[in-house]
Amino acid sequence: MSNTYPTIKIVQKDYTRDDGTRNIFIRLTINRKTKYFPLNVFARVDQFKKAIVSKTDPDNKDKNSLIDNYYLKAKKIIFDFRIQDKPLTFNKFHQNFYNSSYGSDSFYDFYVDQVNLLKGKLAPNTIRVYNSQIEKLREFKKEATFNDIDLDFITAYEGFIKKNKSNNQNTVTKSIKCIKSILNRAVDQAIIKDNPIKEYKLKQIQGDREFLSPDELTRLEGLYNKNSLKPNMFNVLRYFLFGCYTGLRYQDIQKLRFRDIQEGKYISIQMIKTKEFVNIPLIEKAKALIPEERFNNQTVFKVLTNQPTNRHLKEIMKAAKINKQISFHCARHTFATISKYQGISYDVISKILGHTDIKTTRIYTRFELDLLTKEMNKWNKE
Repeated sequence: MSNTYPTIKIVQKDYTRDDGTRNIFIRLTINRKTKYFPLNVFARVDQFKKAIVSKTDPDNKDKNSLIDNYYLKAKKIIFDFRIQDKPLTFNKFHQNFYNSSYGSDSFYDFYVDQVNLLKGKLAPNTIRVYNSQIEKLREFKKEATFNDIDLDFITAYEGFIKKNKSNNQNTVTKSIKCIKSILNRAVDQAIIKDNPIKEYKLKQIQGDREFLSPDELTRLEGLYNKNSLKPNMFNVLRYFLFGCYTGLRYQDIQKLRFRDIQEGKYISIQMIKTKEFVNIPLIEKAKALIPEERFNNQTVFKVLTNQPTNRHLKEIMKAAKINKQISFHCARHTFATISKYQGISYDVISKILGHTDIKTTRIYTRFELDLLTKEMNKWNKE
C-alpha cells in the first residue's frame, strides 16, 4: 500500500446552473490523483462557505444534513478499506459511495440494492426469482443483519419454507442459491470478510419432467387442425406446438420476431436465458404454424403472459384427453424427448436447445447448419 492515505474534501465546482446554484462534490484524492463525486446538493456560491450552506439559504438545514451524511459515509469507506488493509481505488469508492446500503448492517437492504443493480444484466425471470426470495425471507424474519445470516439461520429458513410455503427441495435449493450469490457479492465488495453459508450443502433432486409422447403430440395436432377451440386456447396451442417443434423456451417464443426467421428455413436468435446464439432449422410442421409476415420487426406470435398460457394449456390437455400436468416448459422437454425418439443425435439436440451446462450436456464440437437441418428432417419423415 501507499504511505499516504486517501483524503476527502467538500467542494463546489465551476459550472453554474441557470438558477445561479452549483453542485456540491466530494473531492477524493488518492496518491496525488483527484476525482470528484457529485452529491446533487445545490447552493449559490455566496451561500456556501467552508463546506457549509449558510442560513441565507432557506433549505440550509436539509442541505447541511445531507452534506454531513455524505461526508461521514465517505470517511467510513476510507476507514473500512484502511482497517482491512485493502487499497482503495476510485472505482471501489464510486461503487460503495453510491450504494445506498453501504454502512447499513441490513442484509435485506443490500440484497434489494444488488438486485436493482443486476436489472438489465440478468433475464427478467431471474430478477423475478430474486425478488420472490426476498419476500419469503421477510416473511420468515422481518429484518436481518449480516450478523444474523449463518448456518443456523439458513437451516431454520429451509424448514420454514418447506413447512409454511410447501416448497419442494429444488425450490428450496433455488432460494438458498439466491442468498449465497448475494452474500458472495457482499464479500466481493468487502462488506463482509467471508460468506457465512459457503459450507451449506445444496441438495438437488432429479424431478420427473412431464413431456408429451408422440401419440399425445399427434392428438394435440389433430385438435389444432380441427380449429374447434376458443380463439385464446387455439392461439396458445399454436405457439405451444411451435415450442414442441423447435425446443424454444417460453420467453424466446414471446420475443421471436419475423426478422429472426432466416429465408423461411431456420431461426437464428440469441437465447434470453443463456445468451447463447442458436440456429434452429424449421421442420414443415413448424413452418405451417408461422402466421403471415407483416413487418420485419413484428413478433411472430401473440403470446399471452405465463399464467394465462399455462391455464389455457390445462384446458387444452383436458380437451385432448391428456391426463398430465403440462406447463409451457414441457414443450421443450417434448422436443428433446421426441427428437431422441426420432433418432436425432444427443449432441445435435443439445446444440439446438442451446445448453451450456457441462453437467447436463456433453462437450460437443461445432455443428454446421446443414448437419442440424439433416438431423431435424427426421421429424418430417413421420
